[in-house]
Amino acid sequence: MPNKTLVPGTLQGYLIQVKHMLYELISVDDRVVSVEALDDVAVQVDNKVVAEQLKSVTSANNPLDDRAPVFWKTLYNWCTYIEEGFLPHDAILRFIVIASSTITPGDIPKSFKNANTTEDSQKALQKAKDIILGEMQADQAADAFADLPKSYRDYVKYLFDDSRKTVVCEIIKAMEIKIYNATYDEDLLKLFGNQSIPQEYADVLLTHMLGWITEKVQSFTKNNKPAYITAAEYRKALNAQIRASNVGTILRAISTVPTTAEATGEVERLDTYIKQLRLIEADDPELFEAASDFLRMKHEKIEWARRGIVTSQSFDDYHDALCRTWKNLKILKTLEHTDPVSCGKAVYAQCKIDSGTQRLQGVETPPFFGSGSLQGLANDPVDSPRIGWHPQYIDLLRRANNEQNRS
Repeated sequence: MPNKTLVPGTLQGYLIQVKHMLYELISVDDRVVSVEALDDVAVQVDNKVVAEQLKSVTSANNPLDDRAPVFWKTLYNWCTYIEEGFLPHDAILRFIVIASSTITPGDIPKSFKNANTTEDSQKALQKAKDIILGEMQADQAADAFADLPKSYRDYVKYLFDDSRKTVVCEIIKAMEIKIYNATYDEDLLKLFGNQSIPQEYADVLLTHMLGWITEKVQSFTKNNKPAYITAAEYRKALNAQIRASNVGTILRAISTVPTTAEATGEVERLDTYIKQLRLIEADDPELFEAASDFLRMKHEKIEWARRGIVTSQSFDDYHDALCRTWKNLKILKTLEHTDPVSCGKAVYAQCKIDSGTQRLQGVETPPFFGSGSLQGLANDPVDSPRIGWHPQYIDLLRRANNEQNRS
């Protein structure tokens, strides 16, 4: 069963070519998938070429209508590619429609799709001529194409030329049509989720692999070159991410680094943990780092719990361990420092260092999580947080809160 975290929204913002490259790269064979090389997307495997034209439809326009210009332009392109040697004569030609609503092919595309023999393709081509040209094709004295709309006139005139009948029939016989009526993203998500991946991180892995493909494509296109990615490269990159997501060795970060605006807003909220840092005269970089770590920690806790990766008891045990470390360091640093601010700085610095090695549920956490958890413990309850940095942090916080309430 596909993981419920794999939702269509994950795919928004990615180019259709990138998404379809991922679709084609999920394979056990040694295929090569390209963009803007042999076609919109092309697959080369076992000395066979599959050339794919992708049409994304968000309006009422039907690219598989009998007289759709985009349909005839696609056939024209395939014909010229084959004639000029860019595509082999035995290539599989796939017309893919990704629509937001129901798309139904017209009689001509339907007959082309169903033509599996030379005889069938010849009949399908004649049927197309009958539909498009009608009785005009029998009138030798008239230009049978003169009254056709300019949007597809030149394409059909080129394709209906008797001198190209053989190659056009080859195209018809090799043509496949695949229609995704508002199901493309769901089909891709299901296909990705069916791989041997940790389902807790399926959506994270999906997003990463889409980003990886995007970067690979851009590394080619920025030099005006077609992009090629092998299935072997894809599997290597995916396996590396799977190893990084092994919950038996490390808890993988799901959150992203907060923006400067988000961190600034968090500092300006002046929550208790920020007040605590100001008691020990922390500078702005320390405040922003603490705010960023705190925000990420909160997001991770929610997601790890929701995905069933970490139990509530494990979080309690982790926090208890951090508090025990803080308590011991507080006693030690009080003996070493007479100045309360210096003492607080020393306690905070050492707690941050030690939190980086504290394990949660027996495994490592991302670098920010320990620091963010310290901020959380230093933030609640408001008047008497579980931990603090300044030796008199509770008295100072209460005094500040009382003054704020009186004002």
